[in-house]
Amino acid sequence: MTPKLHPLNSGLAAAACLLAGLGLATPTDAQTGDTSSPPPHIVATSPKIGATDVNPALKEITVTFDRDMEDGMSWTGGGANYPNSPEGAQARWRDKRTCVLPVKLETGHYYRVGINSKSYQNFRSADGVPITPSAISFRTLGTPVPRKTPQIVSLKPANGARDVSPALTELRVTFNVPMSKGFSWTGGGPNYPKVPDGKRPYWTDDGKTCVLPVELKPGWEYQLGLNSKSFKGFQSAEEVPLAPAVYTFKTSD
Repeated sequence: MTPKLHPLNSGLAAAACLLAGLGLATPTDAQTGDTSSPPPHIVATSPKIGATDVNPALKEITVTFDRDMEDGMSWTGGGANYPNSPEGAQARWRDKRTCVLPVKLETGHYYRVGINSKSYQNFRSADGVPITPSAISFRTLGTPVPRKTPQIVSLKPANGARDVSPALTELRVTFNVPMSKGFSWTGGGPNYPKVPDGKRPYWTDDGKTCVLPVELKPGWEYQLGLNSKSFKGFQSAEEVPLAPAVYTFKTSD
């Protein structure tokens, strides 16, 4: 039987990233600005948009606008294609028109950094008009750093267990690498474990173990999936999805 998707599927959303205490992402209403003025325009970026030969030693991404800007900013994006920043480094304005994002780049990597988004519009002109959402995308020189494929290192109870206590209140899966905050516990029907009202899956602080709260029945066969062809919420922090896996166990009488 092909399991139906259970509602407990959490897709990955690129979290808007807000740095430097200057406004890394407070949703704003674009209509609060002076709509009589045209939106600001980007006149220069470093690296250039679409560049394919960026030195991975580059320490800063910059964007320059065609007019003086407010102090806020919305560098947006997330996941493996959003650059890391050095520990303790903060985005800043170099002057009224150029904003700087400190970065730590890898070799042979594709990056994409958003400038505003539909929800986050803190890049605004001095008279309050937000820039139309845009992005700086580029690729660094060199051989790409291999990304690790997530693998299951343990399941509790174990996969295939036949004497699981029906008093058990949670299932746990642990991976070999830190994971994103998404999940796809898939399945359906009478063999899918009931999730208590008001409960939902959650991740442990190390980002490697996902916990599914359950209510089990005695003497019952259970089957559920982790990811599927259509749902791939279980992904590493580098956005590599887990290969779909089937998880089965039986409770004791």
